[in-house]
Amino acid sequence: MGNGKGGNLPLTCQTYLKEWYANDREEIRSKYFDKGNMVENELIEMAADKLGFGMAEKNIVSMHDEYFQGTCDIDLHDTIIDVKAPWDMKSLHDSITSPISKDYELQGRGYMRLYNKPNFILFYGLVTTPEEANYGTEINYDDIPDDLRWGAFHIKRDVTIEEEIIARVIECRKWLDEYHELVTSRIGKLITL
Repeated sequence: MGNGKGGNLPLTCQTYLKEWYANDREEIRSKYFDKGNMVENELIEMAADKLGFGMAEKNIVSMHDEYFQGTCDIDLHDTIIDVKAPWDMKSLHDSITSPISKDYELQGRGYMRLYNKPNFILFYGLVTTPEEANYGTEINYDDIPDDLRWGAFHIKRDVTIEEEIIARVIECRKWLDEYHELVTSRIGKLITL
């Protein structure tokens, strides 16, 4: 695996692991991420209301085990909720009419395992964009009824899928061990061909 053949790991996974190993992952920052961070509490309130949970607060408890780590947005009695802030109406429509993002699904499955909950909801809510996130331009959605500004996906916990994810994590760790051996056998050395 570490020799570049990769075993069963897709090339995109190998690329990600190489970037992670080299600590070359750039922090992604954009107006889209800024908006999500700025409106998170508003989205948490919106999700709790629209999904019928009444009130909810931002979760601050991070969890980890041997295979998963993370901090969900909302931790309720039997449900984990993660909130996402679409940029505009089109991106909301795209998010809720497309299949659930595989990354978000895996994130939710990890949260269900970590917090030991049977349900995960990925909530998309369109709220007014703060001027700071849009370079001073106002983007306001307050005139659109709330029920036209959200959509959500519900996933039930499936231990079989968790076991498949764990098997992939183990495979990635094995690949990284072999890659580490390859890198350390060559870095700082003259390689004669």
